[in-house]
Amino acid sequence: MSSDIKLTIELPTGVFVEKQVPAVILPAVRAPIEILPDRAPSVFVLDYGAVEITGKNATGKDKYYIYSGAAEVANNHCKIMTQDVIAAQDINVGKAKELMDTAQDENQRLFYEMIIDHIRGVRRRYLRTLQAMRKKSGRWAFRKRKDKSNLV
Repeated sequence: MSSDIKLTIELPTGVFVEKQVPAVILPAVRAPIEILPDRAPSVFVLDYGAVEITGKNATGKDKYYIYSGAAEVANNHCKIMTQDVIAAQDINVGKAKELMDTAQDENQRLFYEMIIDHIRGVRRRYLRTLQAMRKKSGRWAFRKRKDKSNLV
């Protein structure tokens, strides 16, 4: 049994962080998921939230705030692909408020609001990813359909 996981956080412009960690908690859409060594291969859709490094020698500062995305876990490698990421030690409430005030769109504003809430200890689900999956009719895209006759 291996003792560590290789964590990689990637942005569209390149790799943000790459390091060995004992365990990591991902902000999956349905609920946070803890990734431990030797986990079965998996793919997760991530929502706004904090990627937290846990386990031996982990400190509370081992966090990265991500702007939704996806995670792939296989062979003790957890690869997170996201649009934006901020290390927890690089931001505080004042800086996040400034960034929120100058945000270009609602999604960026919500990202900085999540950071402010997380720093203050307020925990809530943002579900931006789930809202994007909602159909115009108001049904969730991943629900089973009762009538399968109209499927291609």
